[in-house]
Amino acid sequence: LYCAVLVRDKSAKHMNYVLYSDDFGGNWSVLGDIDTPAVYNTADEPKVEELPNGALLISSRYSGGRYYNIYTFTDVASGAGRWDDAVFSGAISNGVEAKDNSTNGEVMVLPVVRTADNEPMHIILQSLPLGPERKNVGIYYKELASEDDYLSPYEIAADWDGVKQITSLNSAYSTFAWQHDNRLAFLYEEETHGKSNFAYGGYTIVYECLSIEDITDGKYSYRE
Repeated sequence: LYCAVLVRDKSAKHMNYVLYSDDFGGNWSVLGDIDTPAVYNTADEPKVEELPNGALLISSRYSGGRYYNIYTFTDVASGAGRWDDAVFSGAISNGVEAKDNSTNGEVMVLPVVRTADNEPMHIILQSLPLGPERKNVGIYYKELASEDDYLSPYEIAADWDGVKQITSLNSAYSTFAWQHDNRLAFLYEEETHGKSNFAYGGYTIVYECLSIEDITDGKYSYRE
């Protein structure tokens, strides 16, 4: 089990770590060196996902996009390994842009088939408000055709392939899970019934069920 967490050091710097458990939550340990956080200084609400080669990806909230980093194991049994250097993904890198906002989102890696040539591979999904400000929640996607596409955080952060806007209303936090019917259960905050007196809106929780074809405009299909 993996759990991405946000902590503050004595100088109030925000840092992300990943905890892991080998006994279904009975005991937890810090992944890697305690003095080397996965994301530092600018870290916020993180998510963690396993890459196809077994390395771990952390995705951390940041103004304008996300920070990504990768943990590579040197010994899986003991959890030994190292974090790379975190890389920002935003407009400058043709990455996942959260224009004029800093908002929580979700990340997931899924096996797919590319429709154009029936080639098996993976894609990565990242949800966040496209902006400007907290509105237009959408899901970015990027092809992971081979291990070369996720060798380092830079390969993950740069040059995403597309984005599917889910709502045109004011909207904020989002998350998703994979359903038994092989579709994505997408949950997000939305000002469905208009603005409220709260600083960040009077959100309803919206559920949508989306296929990989829905998200990628038919470019990929889920591979079991």
